[in-house]
Amino acid sequence: MLTPGELERYDRQIIIKGFGKEGQEKLKQVKVVIAGGGGRRGVEGRAMTIIPGKTACLRCVYLGLIPEEKFPVIGVTLAVIGCIQAAEVVKYLVGIGKLLTNKLLAYDGLNMKFAELEVARDPKCEHCGYLRGKDDSEY
Repeated sequence: MLTPGELERYDRQIIIKGFGKEGQEKLKQVKVVIAGGGGRRGVEGRAMTIIPGKTACLRCVYLGLIPEEKFPVIGVTLAVIGCIQAAEVVKYLVGIGKLLTNKLLAYDGLNMKFAELEVARDPKCEHCGYLRGKDDSEY
């Protein structure tokens, strides 16, 4: 179980009660980033799971600078992408299903369609290329 110090350490992270000792032990070892861009452009959103040093990061996918622009954010899009991100956390902690690793899930709320794009980790990526991890194929 998590100690009081560990609970404080994770106070801004997701802790899902009821996972028991095994789930909490896995949480203590986690080095996974669940990333998404919900509402990036109104009714469009994106999600992917990043395991640093093992799978593609956002810089591997989006080369160069991402332009900052003001665009209305639709709350429902945030909810859709947020639910996908929450499902990724649960799948990772419980050890079930297939994660969105080396994949970018794009959501088109205007036409109610999802597209899954394969992405690859760039070993020369300025952001994550120096990290060394296990073979990406196991994710």
